[in-house]
Amino acid sequence: MTDLVGESRAIEHIRGMIRRLRGPCSTTLIQGETGTGKEVVALMLHRNSTRAKAPLVAVNCAAIPETLIEGELFGYEKGAFSSANHAHPGKFRLADKGTLFLDEVGELSAAAQAKILRSLESGEVFPLGSTKAVRVDVRVVAATNRDLAGEVEKGNFRADLYYRLAVIQLLVPPLRDRREDIVPIARALLKRICLEIGVAVPALSKGLLAALEGHGWPGNVREMRNALEHAVVVAMDPDRLDVDDLPPTIGIGPVPSESFPPGTERETLLRALARAKGKKAEAARMLNCSRMTLYRRLERARVDDAEDFADVTPVTASDGALSHPAAAAHWPAALTR
Repeated sequence: MTDLVGESRAIEHIRGMIRRLRGPCSTTLIQGETGTGKEVVALMLHRNSTRAKAPLVAVNCAAIPETLIEGELFGYEKGAFSSANHAHPGKFRLADKGTLFLDEVGELSAAAQAKILRSLESGEVFPLGSTKAVRVDVRVVAATNRDLAGEVEKGNFRADLYYRLAVIQLLVPPLRDRREDIVPIARALLKRICLEIGVAVPALSKGLLAALEGHGWPGNVREMRNALEHAVVVAMDPDRLDVDDLPPTIGIGPVPSESFPPGTERETLLRALARAKGKKAEAARMLNCSRMTLYRRLERARVDDAEDFADVTPVTASDGALSHPAAAAHWPAALTR
């Protein structure tokens, strides 16, 4: 299960569930926010099952128009409708003996839900234009970024289909709830990106890793992949990625000022600016970082031009801020001169 990267308890639990589900063909519902890696979990469920040698057929339920869903899923005979110039087996039959992955299942219309439920209950499909049912043997894995139980209560999703799909339930938590997975995932993504682009894998600076770990990742793994690809493409030094190579939105978020205890990044920024008499270019030089990096850290720490730097004690050699865990990785010895 090398594609399922992470060291958190949540990921270890999912790995354990995948191992236990190797033989059973129970329908499985994977839930999680957009970009958390639900597709990877579905792939691992298939690869580590007794059906691994048979096809894995994926269907993006949100991308199929309502008028085409029945033909796409269940197939059709030649001449079933005006543009049916040849027969089509449909996704259920293409996945026979294997796994059918229904991605974004929460986006299905009420009519499509009813048709899928009928096939799950009977183990048969009726191709359009045919009067005979066709038996199918598929393991169904569904995924959604919606709270399907909540959608059932609202009347937006059929309760009987929900219980058919949710025999086994897996939850993939967002990155913000498993920050210990951020660096391992970043390194794995970086290797994949560099392989696709055809460049050597660069080193990652401590500042960049700290920015990754501090970001909220509303887009989860998908957002991280985009950020790392951006960094690889625009990096000034192809052998080493730094925080300046990341998109400007990474590392900036709604962090309240009161969350910075004495001796952490905010205080260090204020003291550097006090020593530089408010001159940001000089403060950036003292901190051994670019002005862009300084501006991003100032915004993240909510330090603005209204701060009275003259009332802040400049950093000294005995200042404990540099030894604080939240700041030690960022600020060089230049501040203690």
